[in-house]
Amino acid sequence: MLIAGYGDSITAGVHMNRGEGYIEQLACLLGGTSVNAGVPGQTTKDAWPRLERDVLSRKPDICVVQFGMNDHVAVARGQSRVALPLFRDNLIRIVTELKKRQIRALLCTIHPIIEGDDEAYYYARHPREWYAPSGAGSWIERYSEAIRQAAAECGCALADVERHWMEQLGRGVLLGELLRTKENSGDDDGVHPTPLGHRLYAECMVSQLID
Repeated sequence: MLIAGYGDSITAGVHMNRGEGYIEQLACLLGGTSVNAGVPGQTTKDAWPRLERDVLSRKPDICVVQFGMNDHVAVARGQSRVALPLFRDNLIRIVTELKKRQIRALLCTIHPIIEGDDEAYYYARHPREWYAPSGAGSWIERYSEAIRQAAAECGCALADVERHWMEQLGRGVLLGELLRTKENSGDDDGVHPTPLGHRLYAECMVSQLID
């Protein structure tokens, strides 16, 4: 069984050691092999042109489609890099192509972030006022809902990472354990998962792939 990861820096496993990224963990859990087609910084719009080369040509059995963390990012007040309706349409387009090649698609929602303030974490890099009045976290939730809608329309599997993470937070796991922080990495990241965060991704996905 070959599992392809098609996404952004989260799929690419930036800051992770070998075997720590969710794609490798997922392949291990399923007893298969993996190919990583994650490219840091990409949106669904950026990634579409490389679908054939990086995914379809490799003929995987399963393709995890993980986008949204960059699509939602504001480029001006109230304006995201990829507008919500286009984001949803892009996902449907990707899944449709995968299904044409008999590749099982798995969409996944977006995990929460540490928003921080003007001095550290998300708002130190992205102007808070561009996300007014609801905040970046609310924008991410809307993109996750679009992912759920796309999965329902396409009839494909969905790993609801957002809900899985929220369930773990409700059980006492700290967001600072799941995301890279000043305390655990020396970096005020607040977006990229730790090895534990990647493990939660893999656990959420495997539950949707085992018949």
